[in-house]
Amino acid sequence: MWINYVILVAMWLLGFIGLFLIIPRKNRRKGFLAFLMFQAIIWLCDMPAFTYGLLTAPVRELPKATDLPLTIDYFFYPVLFSIYYVNKRIKGSLWYRFTYFFIWITVITLFDIVLERYTDLLEYGILTWYGMWIYIGFLFYVSQVSCNWFFKDKTLFQAERCESS
Repeated sequence: MWINYVILVAMWLLGFIGLFLIIPRKNRRKGFLAFLMFQAIIWLCDMPAFTYGLLTAPVRELPKATDLPLTIDYFFYPVLFSIYYVNKRIKGSLWYRFTYFFIWITVITLFDIVLERYTDLLEYGILTWYGMWIYIGFLFYVSQVSCNWFFKDKTLFQAERCESS
């Protein structure tokens, strides 16, 4: 039982290390927006998934408050997405971008499978491992499209000059 809490603490430590050491200082704003965007999207998708039994989390940080695993869903996976989003190549070939996406989704799904199989942090209800792969891929894709849409217009970050007449 204590191993579950050790894993949760390790996720928090690795998450903070990832946020501040892997994401370059010049890209932190982009990384934090990606973090928040992924949190919003995973919240919308995980509420029904946990409510209808697709996933369960027997060991949680706040068991009487919510059925959702807060560390996994609202900190660790968003950190992984922000690292992914900041470090992806925009001008790479389509094959490279697909491979990069595929590898990230596969590694995160493998981590998720290990959590499900060897801990009480996650349990798959109706979902299988390939359903989880599709689910995580969907979350990453929608979050990436949303972040790309937000960062598309560079004038959003430039101060407007007021001309007095």
